Amino acid sequence: MNINTTFSKVTLSEWNEEITNSLMPNIIILFIYLALGTCGNVFVLLVYAFQMKKPSEERYFIPILAFFDMIATIYLGVHYIFQCFYQTKFSNNILCKTLVFFVGNFNHYSVLILFIIAIQRYRKVCMSLTPSMSTTMKRTALFLVIGVAFLCALPIPFIYGTSPYHSTKYGISGMRCGRLKKGHALIKTLSSIGFGMFVFVIVTSLIIIYGKILRSVYRSLKVHKNDTSASKKEMEKTDEDESHTDIGCKDKEMISTSSITAKQSMIPETNSDFNGQRVVKSRPGSQNMESASTRQRRIHNRRITNKLTVMFFIITIVFLLCYIPKVTVLCLEGIYEDFWENLSTSQRPVVTFLYHIFIFNNIVNPIIYAFMDKEFRDNAAILLKRMFNSCVISNM
Repeated sequence: MNINTTFSKVTLSEWNEEITNSLMPNIIILFIYLALGTCGNVFVLLVYAFQMKKPSEERYFIPILAFFDMIATIYLGVHYIFQCFYQTKFSNNILCKTLVFFVGNFNHYSVLILFIIAIQRYRKVCMSLTPSMSTTMKRTALFLVIGVAFLCALPIPFIYGTSPYHSTKYGISGMRCGRLKKGHALIKTLSSIGFGMFVFVIVTSLIIIYGKILRSVYRSLKVHKNDTSASKKEMEKTDEDESHTDIGCKDKEMISTSSITAKQSMIPETNSDFNGQRVVKSRPGSQNMESASTRQRRIHNRRITNKLTVMFFIITIVFLLCYIPKVTVLCLEGIYEDFWENLSTSQRPVVTFLYHIFIFNNIVNPIIYAFMDKEFRDNAAILLKRMFNSCVISNM
């Protein structure tokens, strides 16, 4: 009798409110994700739109990644906040399937864009003799990303939807938007196998690609060190030669002789070829200067390539770390049908936090850009100064 009395005292709305109150820390965290992710990625887009209007070939995918990160942060944040408020009262099956389909879409966008970036870095660093990815190739790759993400998300509506959500504590049942307990067994099995293979192939490919890239970067850093030391030795040798020349020019006759020689050396040697045209022979000194400047430019470009490569590697590592908890929870809810129902009031917020932590991947990228890309950091500072000055002038 006591149990039946307890059952009759709690309504579905009260049970839903109880779960929502337990998830209030998660709702606050989602609002923080939403604010930081939107502001950070919008600022990246503003920097590239107004300061870095023609970004280099190596930074082509950065504003594109920022755009998808912004859309994903807004959509995922709003979706999961809405879901936290309707844990037991989500009765619209079509709406649930539609929302979850786009969640899968945005997840695949981030994965596939990072995979394309890894291929671009591999071609740039490890296959430097081959032509870089053309703009047509990059646009084609983006269309493929959208198409593959759509295909990967197609099975999701057959696996997710509104399903009964039972409370063993209160003896009442509601409807929750989540993984279906019953449905197409074949589609579920094939989808699980396909998802597992997709994760394995992507992760393995990223590890192999970035392993080769980092090895090549390490070798180029050693070459850069040798080039730097060689340039210093060459400059020291040039300074030493100049000092010897100054010491040897103390005598008047030697000064006059050396000045005449210097003037003659400054005049370019001209010979006539068989057609009577003048051929100007450049002096060895100008060739040395040209080779030194070319070497400095090559070292500078290599340094930028290496820095951006390390930056994209860190972005990929953060992505993998953020998605490990999400994939783990997905596997657990696939193995145990009543996974979410068996969670206690204290366990539910922790598991929900791990389930949502992958959104952090869409937030952290602007911070990585600010710390590791000097050109972006300088242009961001200029944009902030312009915005501040315009606000001050408008308020005067």
